[in-house]
Amino acid sequence: MLETNNLKEDILVRDFNDSGFYTSNLTRPENKFRTLNRKINGYIDYLEHSEITRSQGLGTLIDNIEALLDKYNRNYNELIYLYKLKGFKDYGLEGKMRNYAHELFDYNERNVQYYCLILRKHEKDFLVRKDLTYVFNFNAVVKTLIDYINNQKSIAPHDKNKMITTIYFYEKHFKMLARIDSKMGIKGKSGHLNTSKLIFDGIAALIEKADNQLKIIEVEHKEKLKRSTLLVVAILIVFLITTIVILTQLITKSIRSIAGSFTNYVNSGFNYEAIIYRRSNVKEFNAIIISFLKMAKEINIFTNFFREKVHERTLAINQQKDEILSQQLQIQDQYQALLLKNNELNAQKQLMSRKNEETQQSLRYAKRIQKAIQPGSARFKECFEDSFVFSKAKDVISGDFYLVYKELYRVNEQAYKKVTFIASDCTGHGVPGAIMSVLGINTINKLVTELKNSDPGRILNLLNKDINQALAHDKKENDIVADGMDIAVFTFDEESYTLHYSIAKFSHYLVRDSQIIQLKSQKMSIGYSFFDGNVKNFETSSIQLQKGDCLYLFSDGFGDQFGGPLNKKYKRKNIRHLIEKIYRQPMGEQKQIFKSEFVTWKRAFHQIDDVLVMGIRF
Repeated sequence: MLETNNLKEDILVRDFNDSGFYTSNLTRPENKFRTLNRKINGYIDYLEHSEITRSQGLGTLIDNIEALLDKYNRNYNELIYLYKLKGFKDYGLEGKMRNYAHELFDYNERNVQYYCLILRKHEKDFLVRKDLTYVFNFNAVVKTLIDYINNQKSIAPHDKNKMITTIYFYEKHFKMLARIDSKMGIKGKSGHLNTSKLIFDGIAALIEKADNQLKIIEVEHKEKLKRSTLLVVAILIVFLITTIVILTQLITKSIRSIAGSFTNYVNSGFNYEAIIYRRSNVKEFNAIIISFLKMAKEINIFTNFFREKVHERTLAINQQKDEILSQQLQIQDQYQALLLKNNELNAQKQLMSRKNEETQQSLRYAKRIQKAIQPGSARFKECFEDSFVFSKAKDVISGDFYLVYKELYRVNEQAYKKVTFIASDCTGHGVPGAIMSVLGINTINKLVTELKNSDPGRILNLLNKDINQALAHDKKENDIVADGMDIAVFTFDEESYTLHYSIAKFSHYLVRDSQIIQLKSQKMSIGYSFFDGNVKNFETSSIQLQKGDCLYLFSDGFGDQFGGPLNKKYKRKNIRHLIEKIYRQPMGEQKQIFKSEFVTWKRAFHQIDDVLVMGIRF
């Protein structure tokens, strides 16, 4: 009931300032107020039907509480209705009065606006202080304002009628507001607020009276229960002592009989015939003796059975022991044979280790040879100052290679250079790839250095012819080696700033102002082919370069490398994205980024192919 009263105060103090209070929906505190009343009605219903209420004559008291509670709820509902009718700001009577005041103020007449502000002041003072003096002051200002309007010739008759009508309704609603406040109770000293307090105090007094009567009843019941309990306990104690004495005598006699039988059975070495049967007067103990006799008989049967089994098992164990001794001798012979075999394997392992070291030495020396016949990154830097070469063999030696040749010439006493550079990815890797690369390097050296060829298409056609001559000429089809290489040949003329090129299936990207320009590429490799009739013609294409253009060349090893979080190939799409992010940086820094990207992507996976990446900024 206290919680209900506190919630009522909260609703009347807080909720009428909330716009949701003036809608048809109930607010959360109003719903809770109803829930609490339902609980109180449930408790009262319980008290009405309680045996204590009927036996102790509390029915009239409970009925009085129920009647006051019903009156309390009706008073609460009337207060809520009056608060909603009164309104707040834009709602109810206060909202309508505000609209009338604004309507008067909107007439552009200074004295009318002045009286309107005085009316608003008396209205606000009354709402705050609840003093009827402000009502009388309000009525006096209304009469003065109406007289002023009627005496003003400057105000049109139509506007006078509208103003007086507005003032009439403004005064009417203010009087209604004053009557509502009077009904609710000025400052809580009269009206519904005071009634609500008196009803609550009456309910609280009745509840306290009922509580005091119930405490008296509770004390009387406890005394009565205490006396009854002591009597019952005394009777039970006497009965239990008598029962215990009788049962103890019967149990003791039966236990002695059973103990004598157990003792004779154990002392006789578990001889079934030594057991003496004595019937007990206690049914349960007699059942124990009979069960013991059955158990002793079964133990005697199982004992004889197990004696025979132990004898049979002893004979079997002796036989197994002999077999184990024989197997132990065989194992010793096999162990000696394994020792000899292990010595032979160790000797073969040492031989394999020596052979492997010899092979590694051969591969390291082959790497030195392969490195010696290639120009090296320093030579590449001489030809293109802002450039890099990132080469990483899958094994010790690689099937990827690059070459660069520089030729100087003069035009009008001005020195220029022509640079031919090549990047190639030979079939396979390791020793097969390296042999193929040596064959390709020697052939290209002859074509460029000795025969002075600088036309990329012609170089590829002659290279294809020489490779086929070496691998497939005058050979049966089953003996032909269909290996070859993907290769790109470029010739850069410094005077015309033109790049001539011929590309045979080699990956490339030309970047200009963040745009990737597609160079013409031919879908043919160098070497013998079983499918195209071996008729190949590599053409030379040209492109006019601009300062700052970047050229990137890739063998398949970078894009085909497995790794990343899903163990997938890196792919050309990721290579393009990487180039678009870093192409503005110096080529030396780009090389480190490519190396780091490859290691990060590969993680703990094995490298699957040789890697060659070249970058040039013209």
